[in-house]
Amino acid sequence: MAVKRTVVTVLMSVAALCVASSGGAASAAPSDSFSEALQFSVVHPEASLPAVNDFSCVPSSSHPEPVVLVHGFLENSFANWASLAPRLVADGYCVFALNYGAREGIPIGGFDSIQDSAVELSAFVDEVLAATGAQKVAIVGHSKGGTVPRYYVRFLGGAERTSKIVALSPPNRESTPRNDDISGGSGQVGIPAFGPPVDDALARINTPSDTVPGVEYTVVVTRYDQVVPYAASLLQGEGARNVVLQDLCPANVVEHTGISYDPVAQQVVLGALAGTDPRRVTC
Repeated sequence: MAVKRTVVTVLMSVAALCVASSGGAASAAPSDSFSEALQFSVVHPEASLPAVNDFSCVPSSSHPEPVVLVHGFLENSFANWASLAPRLVADGYCVFALNYGAREGIPIGGFDSIQDSAVELSAFVDEVLAATGAQKVAIVGHSKGGTVPRYYVRFLGGAERTSKIVALSPPNRESTPRNDDISGGSGQVGIPAFGPPVDDALARINTPSDTVPGVEYTVVVTRYDQVVPYAASLLQGEGARNVVLQDLCPANVVEHTGISYDPVAQQVVLGALAGTDPRRVTC
């Protein structure tokens, strides 16, 4: 209960600041930054992403696989995907985004364990496939939302329903020290920042390999990640590709929460989904 009270207090403070800055009037839905989108979603918990979760959407021949977006811990689909989702829709994808691990009265989620979150994802993917008639989906996730799909394909039959996982700054390694050259300190991935302890779940997901045959994995990371040490995100198994944004664009300084809004990261995501070289970007 103490954790819930803390979360509610923080959200109320954010909402108050947002309302004060807007003079109490509803403003246009933002898509330029995570912080603005999060604030908007707190004040407007009914906010939805335009053209997303259209269960009448028919996948095209050029994009036959619907894209499922999975937000991270203490996030929601609007806050995470207000920028990327419209780009995917404009490119012709059928786009779906779930809100999982919610608590009553709190407009953000991701609170449950990786296992329980993967069960919610599994049910959502089944709905998407049934509605669209597609054989498989491609999944894009941020932070914890990039790790939950790995559990889904490893243990819940998701490998037969998923062609690609594109993960932005996911915690993929248990108890890995931070990169001292960037963070100036040390830390652990298995900390309460991702809800219930993740170390045990990660050990299971990474055994016997950190990938599942038949699924393509693209991990997109930033060396300036202040939440997940970027080396703790990298995968080594068959079918895995790791993209460090600073290897593509050295001047890029995007951090953990902003990565789904970063133009370079978005280009990498679009390339990975399209099956082209995701490293061919414009800085």
